[in-house]
Amino acid sequence: MEHLFIAIGSLFALAGVLARSLSAHTLLQLLEGRGKLDNFNLAADYLLVHGLALIGVAILCHLFPEGKYHRAGWAFFLGSILFQGTVLTKSFVSIQPFGFLTPLGGFILMMGWGLLFMSALQSYRAAKKHLK
Repeated sequence: MEHLFIAIGSLFALAGVLARSLSAHTLLQLLEGRGKLDNFNLAADYLLVHGLALIGVAILCHLFPEGKYHRAGWAFFLGSILFQGTVLTKSFVSIQPFGFLTPLGGFILMMGWGLLFMSALQSYRAAKKHLK
C-alpha cells in the first residue's frame, strides 16, 4: 500500500505543478476570461499539498503499520479526486448536476486530516502505554 500511496501522491504533485504552470502561461487568458483562474489555482495547490500528504502517509504506513494511517491516505485520495477533480473540471465546463461532489470531496479531505490526527494520537497512546 505504501508504494501505491507514493505513486498516487507523486502523480497528484506532478499534476499540481503542471496545472500551476499551465494556468500561468498556456491557460491564463482562458481561465481569466471565464473568471476561473483562482479556482483552478486553488485546485492545483490542493493537488500538490495532498500529493505530498499521501507520500507522508506512505512513510507513516511503513514506519507504523499498526497505526491505521492508511485510512487517511484513502481519504486524501478520494477527496482529491472529488474536490480537485471537480474544481478543475468546472474551470472549463459546467457540471451542474454533479456540483455536490465538490463540497463532498472537501469534506472527505477534512476527514482525512482528522483521521491522520486520530491515528497519530492512537499511536502515541499505544507507544506511551508500551513504555510503562
